[in-house]
Amino acid sequence: MKPVLASVVQDWIVKEGFAPEYSLILVSPQKDFNIDGFAPIEKAGESDVSFWVGDNFKSATNVPGFSDSVLERVKAGILFVPASLNAGAEALTALKGRLPGVRYLVPVENPYHVMVEFLNRFAMEPAASAAVIPSSAKVHPTAVVEGELGENCSVGPHCVVMAASKLGAGCTLEANVTIYPHVQVGGNCVFQAGAVMGSRGFGFYEYQGKRRPVPHLAGVRVGDRCSFGANTVVAAGFLAPTTIGNDSHFDSMVQVAHNCRVGDNVYMASQSALAGSVTVGNNVEFAGAAKVADHLTIGNNVRVAAKAGVTKSIPEGHTVSGFPAVDIDLWRRCMVRLKQLGKK
Repeated sequence: MKPVLASVVQDWIVKEGFAPEYSLILVSPQKDFNIDGFAPIEKAGESDVSFWVGDNFKSATNVPGFSDSVLERVKAGILFVPASLNAGAEALTALKGRLPGVRYLVPVENPYHVMVEFLNRFAMEPAASAAVIPSSAKVHPTAVVEGELGENCSVGPHCVVMAASKLGAGCTLEANVTIYPHVQVGGNCVFQAGAVMGSRGFGFYEYQGKRRPVPHLAGVRVGDRCSFGANTVVAAGFLAPTTIGNDSHFDSMVQVAHNCRVGDNVYMASQSALAGSVTVGNNVEFAGAAKVADHLTIGNNVRVAAKAGVTKSIPEGHTVSGFPAVDIDLWRRCMVRLKQLGKK
């Protein structure tokens, strides 16, 4: 996002009616400063905007164990908090004490909604950046490159590399590949025809009886030596990027949804998919059409059989199959018994 003064954000908050001016709480002695980013509360810095939903903090940020005992380490330039936390002078003093690293506390009716509105107002347009195309890169005449290419990159017909994106050395975009803003890719990665990196995730929230889309502007981070098959999609994160480690490979028509964190040496066969905010460890394999529900954790060295539907987190080293997915030995016994029952 383009840098903006905190005072400009504060004026917008008051103008939009999210909070009256007298309720904006200055914690830091510095009244004005630049805001140039956004992040989840556990990752925010002193120039970021973030939000906290109070007692329901864990469900909003999916960070197990993040509690009041560590709030003192939270840093943010502006933090939206529930208005209910600012109930009188005593509550205000307690709130400041719990969040000493925050410059401005802004009590609002719905912190999540105000965070979304902030992104829509101030962060939709990426910060200006000039295209970087080294002489060693090969770019097809029909391709559009507004971002940064590393040495010896190859960009094929009708590919689009948008502004504020970056590809490492030796990357190959074969044809019709789209790289959205805030996507950063390591070296020697391959993208087959139609692959899309950093598109908006399929996320919605309800406010005042209406479902509203969630902007996903945090982009994607990819390590080295990864490959993405034809028409595979990796969606951008909400406040923190969707991440993929090193040496991970994705077949055609694979879906990695917003906020996922995928480790090293992960293999996903065609039509397999991860729903939003899934964490995948290292050395994990997904067979064809395997699916994982949102906010689950898949441990290291896990194998998920073809067409399995994972509805619970899987511990390290397990192999699962079926729907809902269970350990494969149990699933096989169930299938044998089911066939025996069918013959009676």
